[in-house]
Amino acid sequence: MSQNNLHYLLMLGFNRSNHAITSQTGKWELLPGQPKILEFLLEHNGCTQKEISRGCALDKSTVTSLLSRMEAKGLLTRCPAEGDRRHVQVFLTESGAHWATRTIEICAQVDRKATEGLSPEELQNFLTTFQKILNNLETLEEFL
Repeated sequence: MSQNNLHYLLMLGFNRSNHAITSQTGKWELLPGQPKILEFLLEHNGCTQKEISRGCALDKSTVTSLLSRMEAKGLLTRCPAEGDRRHVQVFLTESGAHWATRTIEICAQVDRKATEGLSPEELQNFLTTFQKILNNLETLEEFL
């Protein structure tokens, strides 16, 4: 496997970043996947489970399991959506918002370390290019 292949570098980057984040958030007894749900809810409080699944790139059954455990820990609550009782809205509790904020701080530290030595212009060029790559990869889902 060549280290110049995009798919390999994407996998390696995700693994290293994810490991750095989960090693810190695991100290708070958060399971893998829970930190990104907390982060997502901080920006999308009151969203549905389906929106969490899409926004966090997790399958529905994984989200269901993680939300149940997070609710038991007092990090979030689930309430029937107004006007449509078939859907459930997910809200952070005060404790959940606290840990979401801490998670964002950890992610920012990891991002700073990952981009250490890059000029602001280099970072912006990378992010722009990477967004184009993600957009291209998103179109692959149409073929699957």
